[in-house]
Amino acid sequence: MSRPTRLPGGDVLWDGVLIDVTGHKRAEHDLEIIMNHAYDSIVTINEEGLILSVNAATSTLFGHAIDDMLGHNVSMLMPEPFRSTHNTYITRYIQTGESRIIGAGPGEFEGQRRDGSRFPLEMALSEVRMEGRRIFIAVMRDITHRKKTEAALRETEQVLLNIAANLPGMVFQRVLRADGRLAFTFVSDGCREVLGMTLEQLCADPDFFFNALNPYDREPFIGTYRASARTTEPVEDEFRIATPIGNRWLRGWSRPRKMDDGTVVWDGVNLDVTDRKQAEERLLFLVYYDPVTGAGNRAMFLERFSRIRPLAERSGAALAVLSLGIDRFSIINASMGHTVGDQVLAAAAKRLRRHLEATDVLARAGGNRFLILLGELSSDSALAEEIEDLVNSFSEPIMVEDQEFDLTVSIGVSVYPRDDTDAETLIKNADTALHRAKSQGPGTIQFFTAEMSALAARTLSLQSRLRHALENEEFIAYYQPQLHLSTGTIVGMEALVRWQDPERGLVFPGDFIPIAEECGLIDAICDQVLRYTARSLRSWLEEGIRTVPVAVNISGRQFQNSRRLLSSLEQVLKETKIDPSLIEIELTESSAMSDPDNAIAVVKTLRDMGIACAIDDFGTGYSSLGVLKRFPIAKLKIDRSFVQDVTTDANDAAIVSAIIAMSHALNMHVVAEGVEEMRHYQFLKEMGCDQIQGYLISRPLPDPALRRFMREWRFEALQGHA
Repeated sequence: MSRPTRLPGGDVLWDGVLIDVTGHKRAEHDLEIIMNHAYDSIVTINEEGLILSVNAATSTLFGHAIDDMLGHNVSMLMPEPFRSTHNTYITRYIQTGESRIIGAGPGEFEGQRRDGSRFPLEMALSEVRMEGRRIFIAVMRDITHRKKTEAALRETEQVLLNIAANLPGMVFQRVLRADGRLAFTFVSDGCREVLGMTLEQLCADPDFFFNALNPYDREPFIGTYRASARTTEPVEDEFRIATPIGNRWLRGWSRPRKMDDGTVVWDGVNLDVTDRKQAEERLLFLVYYDPVTGAGNRAMFLERFSRIRPLAERSGAALAVLSLGIDRFSIINASMGHTVGDQVLAAAAKRLRRHLEATDVLARAGGNRFLILLGELSSDSALAEEIEDLVNSFSEPIMVEDQEFDLTVSIGVSVYPRDDTDAETLIKNADTALHRAKSQGPGTIQFFTAEMSALAARTLSLQSRLRHALENEEFIAYYQPQLHLSTGTIVGMEALVRWQDPERGLVFPGDFIPIAEECGLIDAICDQVLRYTARSLRSWLEEGIRTVPVAVNISGRQFQNSRRLLSSLEQVLKETKIDPSLIEIELTESSAMSDPDNAIAVVKTLRDMGIACAIDDFGTGYSSLGVLKRFPIAKLKIDRSFVQDVTTDANDAAIVSAIIAMSHALNMHVVAEGVEEMRHYQFLKEMGCDQIQGYLISRPLPDPALRRFMREWRFEALQGHA
C-alpha cells in the first residue's frame, strides 16, 4: 500500500508499506476451493440483499451463470410469494434492524430456477461483520428427494394406519420391560372395537391389559413372550380377555426385534376370533352332542367309554350299557307332529339326567333311543336298583305345551366285561336286548344273552336275503277271493304277499314282514306286490278270464309318504294300461287314524284317480267316528278276530252287528275276513254283511290256481257245505 507525492522537480515519490498477504491469499484460495467444491449452494448477501458471491453449486442448483447473479437481489432465486416476502423482510431490516429469519435456523422455502421451475429448498442464514459491514451467508440445499421420501413415508404411514384401522383387530407394539412386565408402546384404533379400551388406557398401565386376561391364560401368555425374548422366535397365541364389551377371544401374531440397548420389542397384530371360536364350539357341540336333547351323541358316548373303561379295569368294577327306547313314541310324532315330539324327547333326556350320577353318561342314539353308561357297579343288585330308578323316573307324566304325556320305557342291558369289553359290541348287544324287550310289550327290561346274539345274526342274515329277494323280484301275490253274499258271485280279491325263496321255498308273511318293517324294506316289497298284481290283471284280461277288483295292502309308512305311493300307482297303471277301478288299496285302521287329515287327502286323491280304498282289520284300532265319516272309504273289513267266535260269543256278535250297521249308515260296504265255516256265513248273511273272505270260499291261491278257480267257481259248491 503506498501514497504518491509529486516533488518540485516533477518527480513522483511514493511513500508506502509492504505487507505480506501470502497467508491471506492462500486463505482466499482455499475458501474458493471449498466454496466451489461444496455440495450445498453458498451465497453471500449484503445488507441490501444484493448477491456478493456465489459458489459453483449455486449456479448448478439455479441454472444461472455466476456473473449473472452477482450484484442482483437474492430474491431473483425465489418465486412468488417468497420473493415479495423476502423483499419485505429486507426493507424492514434496513429500516429497523429487525431480523425475521437470521439466526432462526434452517427454514424451508421454494427456489426458482432460471427456466422458471420451482423446487423445495432448505436455507440456513447466518450473519458476519467484515470491515464494519454486515454480510449474510445463505447455505441452501435442494430437498426435492427428501420431500418425495417424506411424502412416500407419510403415504405409507397413512396406508398402514388405514389398514390397521380396518383390520378386524388391532396392530400393536409391545416391549418387555426390565421389571418383567409387558407394556404397549403403540396400539392402533382397533383397540376400541376389539377391547372397548383406549390407547391411553393400554399404554399408560401395563397391568391394565394383563389383569383383563382370563386368569387361566395369564401365565401362558407372559411365558410365551418371555420364551420369545430368549429365542427371538415369533409369537403366535390365543387367549381370552374380559372387556367392557364382553368376553372376547383374541389371536395374536408378533415378531420380536432386539434393540441396540438390549430391549426386546414385538410388532404384531391381535385379531378378534370370538365368532370363529364360538363357531368351533358350536361345531364341537354338534360333533359330540345331540342338538335336540342336549344329550351326548354316539361319538361322545364312545369317547367317554374309552376313558372310563381303564378305570373300571383297574378297580375290577362292572359297567353297564343301557339301550333305552321310549315306547309308542311314533304315535306322538304322528299325532302331534315332530316339533312336539322333539320337545318330548328333550324333556325325557332332562328327566333321565336328573336320575343319573355325574359320572354316568347319557347319549341320544337316534330316534327315540338313548344310550346310558352306568359306571362303577359293585353288584347286580346295584345295577337293578339304578335301572328301576330310571324306569320309575317316568311314573310322572311329562308336560309339553300344557299337555301331559305318559311315557314308558323299554330297556336293553349289556354288562362289561361279562358280555364283552368292546364299546361297539356292548352297544350292539344292548340294542339286541332292547329289540327283544320291545317285542314283549311296553315297559320291559331285558338283559342280553348269548342266544340273543345268535337271533340277531339270523335277523341280519334275513335282512340281507330280503334285499337280495327284492333285486330278483322274488315277492309275488297269492289271491284270496271275496264272495258277495246276496248274489253268490266272486266280486273281489285280496292280494297277499308271499316270498318265493329259491332256497326255502314259499315263505309266509309272518316270517319276514316284521323284519322288513324294522329295516325299512316294507315299502319296496309292497311296491313289488302292486306291480305283480297289476301284471296279473293285465294277463287275465288278455286271456278273457273274468276279472274283478284286487285289493293290495299298503304299509303305514307307504301311506304317509303319499307322493311316492301315488307316483308308483300312476306308473303301474300307465305300464299295464288296466282300468284303475281294478285296483283297490287297503290300509290298516291304525295307519288311517295316525294322521287322519293326511289320510283323508290321500284317499280323496285315489278316489279321483278311480281307485277305491278299504280300511283293513277294522275294530282293532282306535277309530274316531267323527273322523271316519269324513273318509271317502268304499269298504270296511271286519277283522278275523271278531268273526271266529261270532256265533258263540255275544260280545263279538254285538261288535260285528254294530260295525255292519254303522258301515251301511255311512254308505260303506262291509267285508268280513276269516270266514271258515258255514255258521259264520249264515250269521253274517243274516246280519246283512255285504261280502265275505276266508277259507270257506278259498285259501289264497297263486296265479295259475286262481285262473282255474275263476273258471270253475260255482256257488252251488258252497251250498254243498251247508
